Amino acid sequence: MGAVAAAPAARAQGASPVVQAAGTSAQATGASPQEGTAGAQASAEVAQRSRDADAAFARGKELYRLGKLDAAHEEYRKAWSLKQSYDIAANLANTELQRGMKVEAAEHLAFCLRSFPATGNPTQHEQVRAQFRAVRKEVGSIVVKANVDGAEVSFNGTAVGRTPFPHEVFVKPGTVAVEARLAGHEPARVTLEVPAGETYTADLALLPQERPAPPAPPSLPPRAEAPAPSPSDGADTGGPRPEVLIAGGAVAGVGVVAGVILTVLAVGRDGDADAQREALVREGGATACAVDSPRCVALRDTLEGAADLKNAVLWTFVGAGAVGLATGAYALWGGGAPRPAVAAAPVVTAHGGALVIRGAW
Repeated sequence: MGAVAAAPAARAQGASPVVQAAGTSAQATGASPQEGTAGAQASAEVAQRSRDADAAFARGKELYRLGKLDAAHEEYRKAWSLKQSYDIAANLANTELQRGMKVEAAEHLAFCLRSFPATGNPTQHEQVRAQFRAVRKEVGSIVVKANVDGAEVSFNGTAVGRTPFPHEVFVKPGTVAVEARLAGHEPARVTLEVPAGETYTADLALLPQERPAPPAPPSLPPRAEAPAPSPSDGADTGGPRPEVLIAGGAVAGVGVVAGVILTVLAVGRDGDADAQREALVREGGATACAVDSPRCVALRDTLEGAADLKNAVLWTFVGAGAVGLATGAYALWGGGAPRPAVAAAPVVTAHGGALVIRGAW
C-alpha cells in the first residue's frame, strides 16, 4: 500500500500537501506472454507519466519559492495534465487564485477536498477548505441533469463535457446558455442567470428526432386526352352555360366544406397530441421518451396524423379556390366565339379520385 506523507508548504497563501506513494508490484498468473508484455508496457507508461508529473510538480514548487508565479503555474498545469492528485490540484489552485482565475481555482480546490486522504495533514486540509469557502462566494455553479448519457454539453458555446456530470460545474456569475446535443435527438437548451455564490440546476430533456416523412408516391403517366367534340356534337355558341357555373360552384363549395371538416379534425388531433404529451411528462417526467415506448410511438403517430390533416386542409382549400376562380372567370368572360361543349368525367386511381371538367374557358 502507498504511504502518505506531508511535505513542507510552499511560501505563498497556503501550500498543498504532497503524496508520496511507495510502489507496489504483483506477479500475474495464468496470462499469456503477449498479455504479460502488453500489461508491462502499460504499467511502464503509467509509471513514466507519474514520474514526469512529479518532476513538473517539483519544478513548480521551486519556481513558486523563487516568486515566479506564472512559470510555477505552467509547471503545475503540466503536472495536472499528467496526473490528477489532490496535492497537485491544491498547488495549482493556489497559483490560479493569485492570478485571478477564480473558476479554475474553485474546480481544483473542490477536487482536492473530494480526494484529500483521511491521513492527510489536518492543517493543510483546513487551509484548502478556507480557500474554497472564500472563492466559492465569488463564483456560481450549475448542476447539469439530462435524460440521456453521452450528450455533449456546452456553456455559452464552450464545451464543458458529456453527461452525466458527477459534480457541479463552476461558472462566472452572469448569464449562462446551457445546451446539450446528441446524435438522433433534438438539442436541449436552457438559459440561466447565475449569481455569485449560488448553485442552479440545468434540466435538459433531449427528445428523439421525429421519423422522416415517407417519400411521395411516383407520379402517374399522363392520360391520353380525348378529342374535343365537334360543333355538331353540341357546340356552345352562346354565353356561359348555366350547368358549368352550377357545377363549378358546387365543386368549390364541396371543397370549402371538406376543408372546414378537415380543419376541425386537425385541431382535434393536435389536442389529442397535447393531452398525450402532458400525460407522458406528468407520469414519466422529462425522461418519459428517453427510449421508445408504445405511448411515445402513439404520440408520434398522433403528431404525424395531425400534420397529414393540416396538409389535406391546405390543398383542399387551394383546390376549392382554384375551381372558384376558374368558375368566376368563365362567368365573366365565357361565351362569344363558338366553343366545344363542356365535358365532365370522373377519374379514379390507386391514390384517390377526382372530377375532371374539360371545356373552353
